[in-house]
Amino acid sequence: MQSMTISEAHEYAAKLRKEVALSIYGQDRLVTETLCCFLAGGHILMTGAPGLAKTTLVRVFASHLGLSFGRIQYTPDLLPSDIIGSELLHVDQASGKRYFEFSKGPIFVNLLLADEINRATPRTQSAMLEAMQERRITVGHQNHLLPDPFMVFATQNPFESEGTFPLPEAQLDRFLIHTLVEYPDSESELKILKSHASNSLAGETGIENKAFTLGVDLTQKIMAAVKSIKVEDHIIDGVNHLVRATRPDSSSSLEHLRSQVWYGAGPRGGIALISTARALALMEGEDTVRWSHVKRLAKPVLRHRIRLASQVLNENQQIDALIDEVVEYVEKVKSKASRGLE
Repeated sequence: MQSMTISEAHEYAAKLRKEVALSIYGQDRLVTETLCCFLAGGHILMTGAPGLAKTTLVRVFASHLGLSFGRIQYTPDLLPSDIIGSELLHVDQASGKRYFEFSKGPIFVNLLLADEINRATPRTQSAMLEAMQERRITVGHQNHLLPDPFMVFATQNPFESEGTFPLPEAQLDRFLIHTLVEYPDSESELKILKSHASNSLAGETGIENKAFTLGVDLTQKIMAAVKSIKVEDHIIDGVNHLVRATRPDSSSSLEHLRSQVWYGAGPRGGIALISTARALALMEGEDTVRWSHVKRLAKPVLRHRIRLASQVLNENQQIDALIDEVVEYVEKVKSKASRGLE
């Protein structure tokens, strides 16, 4: 496969972001974080109230990428086989011989919407672990590879606690980004209402604009170009210090925060920060990761990898404030170094 330059990849990524934003009003941050996550080859967890275009985003995204799309509505009675598939018994009519044949589940798509993922039981949620980490599933001692690329868009509603199961730490850590979906501003909400009134609102018409479609080949080339973005040593050192500063037992952490944190981000948090920062750098036309890219993505990458020692009413806001404080602390410490952070 012929490689793509960073400049060419930037043009395609910028065009994709622009096209998706035309259908998703007032969610520029969500669109940017979703695209960063996809280009970095990860999965995204979206938390927000119903009706904030989470599902529509995935449909529009899949339409412009030209990739296969599937949806699973997570419910308490959902079984692992309903997700990954199962082996079915067949009988050869001529010989009477019986044999098993694997029937693929809805997970075998490029882009999978796991809607209200926290409504499924922990047993069912665990069926996603191998798929999200290794891009394959195992049934009957046989490995079945998932399509490339493969990304999970999972949604959960923060306001409903009845009939839900908390996502286990191992499941949360499989998500590259955890984004908080907020209400649109007044101007964007007015656009939504006008589009609805004119019968042109994406998600209601069932028709997405396919004037711009990348396809699998171009998509893979753009994702490959992301990996060529340079990450200098002082940025890697800053990421390492930032991630370690979230851990209560680390000498790098702030002393007054240690009692507030149960556990902090692991090494995968640092890997995720570098991967997503590379994607953001490419989207902004840069060939090198800057500290501003890392800082911009610190909260969506780290907020689900930190657990507070005691549960509070609004844990997400508390964790975000903690991450802001840790970032500021790292910037002060590293500014004393010869190069500092850019």
